[in-house]
Amino acid sequence: MNAINRLLRPRSVAVIGASGDPAKTAGRPVSYLLKHGFPGAIYPVNPKIDRIGELACYRDVASLPEVPDVGIVLLGAERAHQAVRELAARGTAAAIVLASGYTETGEEGARRQQQLMEAAGTMRILGPNTIGLVNLTDNIVLSATGALEMERFPVGGIGVVSQSGGILGSLLSRAAARGIGLSKLISTSNEVDLELSDFIDALADDEATKVIALYVETVRNPQKFRAAALKAARAGKPVVAF
Repeated sequence: MNAINRLLRPRSVAVIGASGDPAKTAGRPVSYLLKHGFPGAIYPVNPKIDRIGELACYRDVASLPEVPDVGIVLLGAERAHQAVRELAARGTAAAIVLASGYTETGEEGARRQQQLMEAAGTMRILGPNTIGLVNLTDNIVLSATGALEMERFPVGGIGVVSQSGGILGSLLSRAAARGIGLSKLISTSNEVDLELSDFIDALADDEATKVIALYVETVRNPQKFRAAALKAARAGKPVVAF
């Protein structure tokens, strides 16, 4: 599997900065993975606690018993690059950086974002400033947003890729209310690395996705976007963009 497929269907997930309190934002990713029956390994990383429920908690990424497919980074923008560097050093396929405080905040944020890119090396990054992603088909929740508190997700054939995290949460709740089933929800946000086109391309190959819906604020690479949209068309999957 390539890095994007491992991001969408990880066999193991490290949660950097995990909290043992599911009521806190930092406690939600582990809570959601357990609640929705993630079948793979979950590795909370926090040097201040030994366990989260029945899960062992690790001091740092270097202490993990295996290389995780995905790392969810819950640290703030000042420290997120350190976790990204540690994950990249272990050979993790992709990191999801939830923190805000990057290019959307100005010059200092742009410096942090460059630092993040350098720390990642060849490892792929979703975000920063993202709410993460949800693979509804396989009950894999890689996010900390409270919009995912629902007990069951409406599963169906519509894959959604959004450059706005808030829009994604709203779409999920409205789809659930109307009984509209979704396959994948992906928030790309600042797109320091992975962007809309990467996920259009991936969803074109996804058997569970029949329609690809987009919320677009900017197209960073028109040629790449066009190629991905044409691939979706060849696969018989309409691309609907707002």
